[in-house]
Amino acid sequence: MLKKLNSLSILAILTAIMVVWMLITIYKAEDTSDDFSLLFPELFEQLSDVDNVTFKSEQDEFTLSRADKQWFIADYHNYPADDDLVRRMLVDMADARILELKTNDPELYPVLGVEGAEQGGSSFVIKLFKGQQEMVGLILGEARDLSAETSGPQQFYVRRINEDRSYLAEGYFQFSPMMLNWIDGLIVDIARERVARVDIIQPNGNTATLINLGQKDKFGTPEDREDTVFRYEQLGYDIAGTLYQMRLEDVQPVDEFSRGDAEVVRAEFLTYDGLKIIAQTSFNDGFYFSTFKAEFAPDAAPEVPEAIASLDILKTPEQVQEEVTEINAKVEPWVYRLGGFVGNNLMRAKADIVTEQDKVIPMPAGGFGQ
Repeated sequence: MLKKLNSLSILAILTAIMVVWMLITIYKAEDTSDDFSLLFPELFEQLSDVDNVTFKSEQDEFTLSRADKQWFIADYHNYPADDDLVRRMLVDMADARILELKTNDPELYPVLGVEGAEQGGSSFVIKLFKGQQEMVGLILGEARDLSAETSGPQQFYVRRINEDRSYLAEGYFQFSPMMLNWIDGLIVDIARERVARVDIIQPNGNTATLINLGQKDKFGTPEDREDTVFRYEQLGYDIAGTLYQMRLEDVQPVDEFSRGDAEVVRAEFLTYDGLKIIAQTSFNDGFYFSTFKAEFAPDAAPEVPEAIASLDILKTPEQVQEEVTEINAKVEPWVYRLGGFVGNNLMRAKADIVTEQDKVIPMPAGGFGQ
């Protein structure tokens, strides 16, 4: 019995040694002579030629395409991508540097996560194209564990497309494998301080109106002004700020969307410098859907109070007209699905905005947020 136990113990020890040796073989640097050379040495000079980027992973598969200076998501109605995010990704790829050479044995690729998505693995594969010509391709594998206190570039195991050799590389490799994370999610961005008036018009014509009280972040109804009692203290502030950094939850082309029998509420936001944003919102199947349009309405804008003028946020007529053109070019082809907080504020009736003092909803700690 003792002899059998000893044999089993020896076998277990040998097995453990073999596993450790295999891991050392995979993770050890095969050549330490490399001096932080670029992973893609010629990419910096080629970045302006890149006009298509493909992504493939277990989570998603999609393509970004460039027309003129704008990037679009080809697989998502050609909706605009976040240009800054795409450009940063391209620069980060060009700036990635090799730290160590790793295995070139395909049987060991899965340990580093560099087997490639085509082989059914967990890798994240990114390819850059000029037209139909593939320029470079990256197989992004597992991250190397670093100290939690380490800041700056990360380290990942990678492999260049069509090459056997894998590497440990350093760079900013925080590239999302999910298509929706590349969308330009910002719809409009109108500072709350610019807003002079908001009219929310129900289908029956009933209108709820908010006005700027001539001070930063102070709003009320035309009738009660400073004595306005909102359903909760911050509601006027929140409604007036609806267009500030407004972001989408989803989007689809106007000509592919139907509101059906849902009622449409019109919300008009007028700024002190003559910008008018018109939102038309309906509640369909549990979601809020809005379309937007911008107009230049200088004659409708009220006189600018001194407290607002001193903020130096208002635009010239020429700047506002340019802003109208830019906003309409961006938003008019689309229907946007909005979050519940924003969508609800765009459809509020007067009875859902003002109330009596004893019926005010207490503010939760930290406010409601947007």
